[in-house]
Amino acid sequence: MQGLQCWDANGNLILDVTDRLTRVLGQFETGTTSGSITDNSLTTGTPWMISHRKPTAIADHKAQCVVTFSGKVLSWSFGTGVAISHKITYGVF
Repeated sequence: MQGLQCWDANGNLILDVTDRLTRVLGQFETGTTSGSITDNSLTTGTPWMISHRKPTAIADHKAQCVVTFSGKVLSWSFGTGVAISHKITYGVF
């Protein structure tokens, strides 16, 4: 099987992507309350996510956004403190 391979100037293999590539499935805003989305494509690989918190004037007591995956469901919740909306980008590899 072929994939993407890169070598440095000395001939050393520095990147070998031969069996999986990342696929972005979607992006959404959490708002400031817990919730979930369902995406059947989450079951087509290993899920991943990136959370981007919007800049805010609130300096202290920001609640952590916790994201979990279960089958085709991506869920998020906020800990104690002031909940700030997050932009979640998610996908599978």
